[in-house]
Amino acid sequence: MNLTKKSSYGLIAALELAAASDTAPRSATSIAKRYSLPVSFIEKILHELRHAGLVSSKQGRTGGYFLVRSPEDISVRNVLEALGESLDLVGCLTSSSHCELTDCCPTKGAWQHIDQRFKSLLDSLSLQSLLDSGLESSN
Repeated sequence: MNLTKKSSYGLIAALELAAASDTAPRSATSIAKRYSLPVSFIEKILHELRHAGLVSSKQGRTGGYFLVRSPEDISVRNVLEALGESLDLVGCLTSSSHCELTDCCPTKGAWQHIDQRFKSLLDSLSLQSLLDSGLESSN
């Protein structure tokens, strides 16, 4: 597993939308400017989140992006998977992987256990819980 800038920026964008869930939609430009990120990259990320059903958009002068569910109902795992990130810690845990040690590997069980706990942690962290705990960076 190797999380990319896309996942980091995607989580930033999702947290921005979560923080604005009671106010007006946020534009890709406003999110990008706040964190000095490329606008086109944020637009692409928001499009992927919209395609995955986590975000919707509103056209017009007061338009922008907003979450379609409450921040309590969107987990970090939801965001990362919506962006196509692989969350498998090691390659042998994927169904498409072929490893010569599959039948006799002494560490596969440990990796499966660690992988399960990691994904459970990502499921337990909602956007709202990140906002409430102050784990997101304040600028």
